[in-house]
Amino acid sequence: MTETSKQNLAILAITFLLAAIVFLFASFIQPSINRSKELSLDIKEEKEKILLLQEYKAKSESLIQSYQSLGDQVNDVHIALPDNPQTAQVLAGLDVIAKKTGISFSGLSFTEGIKDDQNYLEIRVRFSSNYESFKNWLSEIEKELRLMDLTRVSVKPIGQSQSSILEYNLTLQTYFLPDNF
Repeated sequence: MTETSKQNLAILAITFLLAAIVFLFASFIQPSINRSKELSLDIKEEKEKILLLQEYKAKSESLIQSYQSLGDQVNDVHIALPDNPQTAQVLAGLDVIAKKTGISFSGLSFTEGIKDDQNYLEIRVRFSSNYESFKNWLSEIEKELRLMDLTRVSVKPIGQSQSSILEYNLTLQTYFLPDNF
């Protein structure tokens, strides 16, 4: 073989090898590099999501801890606004207040109702006492943890005597959460 043929053959081999390298780079190496970059971005996004989820987890654990530390306050809220009328508990509370203030009921009735999407228990109370005992009774009702509103008061003297004993007819409302709450 002549020198020019060898040179031509070498140039042809180099060209073929360069073409093969370009083909390999375009076919295999470049897509792998691109895929590697995409995977790196995906990994970075997932790490950010993991950090965010860890922050949420820490926040939720913090909220759970603070909720658990509010146990007594949560119980007080359930007492103030229970999920049912709890007529027996209301009656027991009124009885304790009446004994504390020296008042004896001559009439007591309960009626459940709904007004403006709020369930309530209406309590009608009738008793006779002097004005001081009545004030003390109202003061104790105000201190009661269960929410109670005095909606109607009727006061009248007993008979024609000049005694300090008056007859009181009161209507109280106490509230409770609806069943679907």
